[in-house]
Amino acid sequence: MPAQPELQLDDDFWRVFLARERLPGAYRELAETWFGPLAAGLIEGHRARSAGIERPPVGVVGLCGCQGSGKSTLATLLAAWLEAVAGLRVLVLSLDDFYLPRAQRLDLAQTRHPLFATRGVPCTHDISALGQVIRALQSREDRAISLPSFDKAADDRAPSGLNIRADSIDLVLLEGWCVGLLPQPTDELGHPVNRLEREEDPDGVWRTAVNEALAGPYREVFGLIETLVVLKAPSFDHVLAWRWEQEQKLRARLGEGAAGQAGLMDRPALERFLHFYQRLTEWGLESLPDRADLCFHLQASRDIEGVSGPMAWDPQ
Repeated sequence: MPAQPELQLDDDFWRVFLARERLPGAYRELAETWFGPLAAGLIEGHRARSAGIERPPVGVVGLCGCQGSGKSTLATLLAAWLEAVAGLRVLVLSLDDFYLPRAQRLDLAQTRHPLFATRGVPCTHDISALGQVIRALQSREDRAISLPSFDKAADDRAPSGLNIRADSIDLVLLEGWCVGLLPQPTDELGHPVNRLEREEDPDGVWRTAVNEALAGPYREVFGLIETLVVLKAPSFDHVLAWRWEQEQKLRARLGEGAAGQAGLMDRPALERFLHFYQRLTEWGLESLPDRADLCFHLQASRDIEGVSGPMAWDPQ
């Protein structure tokens, strides 16, 4: 399913996009080969959904990928691509922007489990607010919607977010590290996957609460997704390597003084932070490819070695 010629992007688009996103020129070839067909499929889906309808429903696409997989870049690219070649009005929603404010997470840490002070896993998002936003967009309500924004450097919700019109969007891209994930089988919760769980959640209270959230409010919101796209890493070890690479590049760009102010982590701190994500990341690597409408299988280099799922095509 190669992208049709009229859906390709010109040289000017790529020059601006690659410079803005600080990407190498080789990214263009990868994107045209692998992401062009996805863009074409989303446009085709929108046209089919809109045929003969004056106010067609808003499509919702879930984009799941672990840290460092390139999901945020892909979401940004798809939004720009669909607007440039088809005039679609695309809203990118990041699950990260729906993290609970720090004060609420500290309250969870006091009332449910100390590990909830750290953002990341289900229970640490305002998942109800995310569901309300998506439903308002799907129904094209004639009103303004306020979207939250999260400041990771401050580890708290930003004072103000973005205001949009609910009836001004054609397609929603919801991106996040656990988007579309179902709960783990409960018999798998009893075995700690790392030192964090073994020493700080020995009775499994934290991970059980996380799993129950996936089975409840998160499952309900993720059920609003119509098309699920997954970027699958080779393993959790690769996730750690990619995230450490990001940290080093950002440190080099900011300089040591600015890097300290930006809240960057050293290697031990980063490893501990990623241990909060390890269980569900590994569960997603195991379970999501079979559930995805389209799964990109990544190599260690983050090049793509193949695709699978109902929307997959033969790259040859």
